[in-house]
Amino acid sequence: MKIILKKKILNLGKKNDLIEVKPGYARNFLFPKKKAILATISSIKELNNFIKKKKIKKKFLRKKLKFYLKYIKKLKIKFYLKLGENGKLFGSISKKKIYKYLKSKNIKINKKFLFIDPIKQIGVFPCKIILHPKVHSKFEFEVSYKKVLQ
Repeated sequence: MKIILKKKILNLGKKNDLIEVKPGYARNFLFPKKKAILATISSIKELNNFIKKKKIKKKFLRKKLKFYLKYIKKLKIKFYLKLGENGKLFGSISKKKIYKYLKSKNIKINKKFLFIDPIKQIGVFPCKIILHPKVHSKFEFEVSYKKVLQ
């Protein structure tokens, strides 16, 4: 008996899979618990249309995210740390500061997508950004200092 799974089932398949199971298993377990539906011609067509729409949405999302990455790479990002009188730097650059900077430029991403260790030195540093498993990149930012008068 061919069925379409409505939920992920261990050792059987994931949601929206079209699979073949024994009729008793489908009638006595899967159908009563609403974990599957019978695979009729209309339900298979509906499933195929749903999968096509999902692929189109994913493709559009990837294009949008790639545009974000191009925009982020074009930005000249520069942060300043305070420099004490003895040459010691105060503060650090973390993903929170980078997130706030990107948010000020109307780039709305989640902090979880930025991968960087806190930086406490002067120079140019890379920041890895993963927006989607297939859309990821690195961009660079500069850290400089401002002298503090005391």
